[in-house]
Amino acid sequence: MNSSALAEEFSASQRLENFKSTYEEARSAFLVNVEALKKSNPELSAHAVQIPTRTRETLVMDVAYLPPKSGKKERLLILTSGMHGMEGFVGSALQNQFIKENFWNMRDENLGILLVHAVNPYGFKFMRRVTENNVDLNRNFDTDGNLFSQRNESYEKISSLLNPPSPAHVGFFDRMGFYYECVKAIVKYSMESLRRGILRGQYQESEGLYFGGKDFEPQRDLIEKEILAVAPGYEQTLLIDLHTGYGRRGHLHLFADMAPSLDAEYLKKVFNGYDMDYGQKKDFYEVSGGFVVFGAKVLQNKSRYAGIVFEFGTLDSQKTLGSLDSLYRMVRENQKFHHSAQNKEQREEITHLFQEMFYPSAPEWRVAVAKQFQEILTLGLRNQKALK
Repeated sequence: MNSSALAEEFSASQRLENFKSTYEEARSAFLVNVEALKKSNPELSAHAVQIPTRTRETLVMDVAYLPPKSGKKERLLILTSGMHGMEGFVGSALQNQFIKENFWNMRDENLGILLVHAVNPYGFKFMRRVTENNVDLNRNFDTDGNLFSQRNESYEKISSLLNPPSPAHVGFFDRMGFYYECVKAIVKYSMESLRRGILRGQYQESEGLYFGGKDFEPQRDLIEKEILAVAPGYEQTLLIDLHTGYGRRGHLHLFADMAPSLDAEYLKKVFNGYDMDYGQKKDFYEVSGGFVVFGAKVLQNKSRYAGIVFEFGTLDSQKTLGSLDSLYRMVRENQKFHHSAQNKEQREEITHLFQEMFYPSAPEWRVAVAKQFQEILTLGLRNQKALK
């Protein structure tokens, strides 16, 4: 099937159907699509990994693996969603789109595929970015515990701004007051150092933003086990972790951290023809305990590895005003969770602002995301196949 026929077959309305309203709906759609795929690919295996919880809910990370049809382990694609729970709505939609469009029309006989759906089902279910322990999972992955002894002095300097202890409130004057305090901090510390200090992650304040934890969350060992169960033996591994929120609205950023453990040249070749945003660049950021770098450490000497974050921008947060708006929404949501809000209307407004930051309701945004995902994933797989 040629690309024009494929574009006609999968219309915007069909792609919009992949975007669900609840964790349960998203999970059900994923399981239905996996089961449909299994009918024509009986070698596919799927299982549920239950995530420990103090709630009465059943929280599950679903895993599906399809080995190469030829039996030759040349290339492996790992596609993960929901690392930041709330962002799982988009990640899940794109995984379901991938199953429907790529599997049926672009199956590569030497490509294995590992899908990990809803890495953080608690955040997905309750529409938060973090786990039940308030941990930002993308600051919680590493191969040793030295991660948790790190100090983020830049974060500590502005902790009172990021983590107010009073009931949350939003509104024009509240927002302007927050912006004013941020501008003072920018003047004092610079925008670049402020952004890097905040987003890098911190390991001291357990109720604070971007808390990386005091110890590893269960997902760390569970995902390592899933990767090591299939990845060794493959000549090449491409890991794509799906995220939303940061960057230009409606634009797919390829967000790479050029850590020493990553094969930077290989990564550039896989996505040759598309710009990548590096954590070291001025307008983006590095993180501690990132999942993509963890993948490189886990697979060291076991497979040639490229790992990258697909980040779909929502609020133009690469610009100063968008960055302040994003931070404002993050701060108020965290404040509401830990210290409540002034009234029901305030709680609902904070929830709305937070959800629109990570799961925009605008159909045109969702269609643009789906289109770019398909294009860039196709590019990456094609380039990966050409590499030896």
